[in-house]
Amino acid sequence: MKKVLAALKTLDDGHSGYQKNCKAAGIKPVIHPFWEKLKGTNIFESITSDILHQLYQGVIKHVVNWIKSIFGASEIDARCRRLPPNHNLHHFSKGITSLSRITGQEHSDICRILLGLIIGMKLPGNHSPVRLLRVVCSILDFLYLAQLPTHTTETLGHLKTALGRFHENKSIFIDLGVRTNFNLPKLHSLQHYVSCIELFGTTDNYNTENTERWHIDFAKDAYHATNHKDEYTQMTLWLQRKEKVLLHQVHINHQLNTPLTMASTAATTLQKNPTPSSSPSAPGAEQNNNIRIAKTPSANAPFNELVSDYGAVDFQQALTVFIAAYNEPSLNRQQLQNATYRVFLPFQKVSVFHKVKIWNDDPLDHVDGKKALDVIHSCPARTTKKGAKKGTKLPARFDTALINTDVIPGSGVTG
Repeated sequence: MKKVLAALKTLDDGHSGYQKNCKAAGIKPVIHPFWEKLKGTNIFESITSDILHQLYQGVIKHVVNWIKSIFGASEIDARCRRLPPNHNLHHFSKGITSLSRITGQEHSDICRILLGLIIGMKLPGNHSPVRLLRVVCSILDFLYLAQLPTHTTETLGHLKTALGRFHENKSIFIDLGVRTNFNLPKLHSLQHYVSCIELFGTTDNYNTENTERWHIDFAKDAYHATNHKDEYTQMTLWLQRKEKVLLHQVHINHQLNTPLTMASTAATTLQKNPTPSSSPSAPGAEQNNNIRIAKTPSANAPFNELVSDYGAVDFQQALTVFIAAYNEPSLNRQQLQNATYRVFLPFQKVSVFHKVKIWNDDPLDHVDGKKALDVIHSCPARTTKKGAKKGTKLPARFDTALINTDVIPGSGVTG
């Protein structure tokens, strides 16, 4: 900062000398900028780190493009299609090389599979893939460490180590002919993350990802609610009414002794889908608000299809046992077996649901008590009958789920 201020004071030395001094100090030859006489101010510290635009839409975007250039679009896309469906992973059925106008969320989804895409792939020119794996792993480590909600001296040390490992191995891109230099401003910005976190706290305090998302709620949704004529007045009125509904909801919850914070209810009021805890339950009926299934079944399957398509071999027998036990819960095992012969099923089809959504406690969030969404699929192979993909054969998907029945205390596999 002192070097910059010294260069700004050389304006009286002439135009050419002033330009030369400013260039040496690394600034544009601006005459008397507004911050020149602001004592105790370092204007360069006003530019904080930004996960969304500097990492996801910056360095990560470059790294993905470099990897595409190394291995080719066809191989990268083929590996994307071969990845099996997994929890919290977006399946890019058409690959990632044909994507245009990639959003920050899409780059986040790509980061989750990026390392898996390149593991085991041979580099051109018989180069060792070790440095490439290290450089990708280190930039992903830096990305996720920079987003920690709490930092210590130890985590900041890991952040420095990850960045150092990236710079140690980035020359692999030059050796492969992908880059000639790394003079990228967004790559340079990574060295300021540690000092920025030490000065201003964790990056979630100044990351623009949340405000970008709020732009949808407070601007785009508000605009779509208008007739697109004199929209500013209508948008303001729409937001004002939303805020009144929000405040009324806070008042009601306070009267019910279940107060909600303004931050948590703002998203709830404006989002289209209700949260798991907000859905009403039938009077006198027990309902698990953490479980959701569709209102209408996905199919009505005969018993023989349950065996052939779904693999539910003993479903009919298990259903009769359940009915007998429900009607006479005091029966022992032998009596229950005899009672099943008296159960008559007046139907040959049952409703089948191909998907169930479950909200579990997020193991990574011990403060706000947020819920993590799990989806369990049980869907046989089928052929689409509607839309642009009509006639496409879709493979079967049956997920494995561990159900805690509270028979044994504890949680996870132990429970």
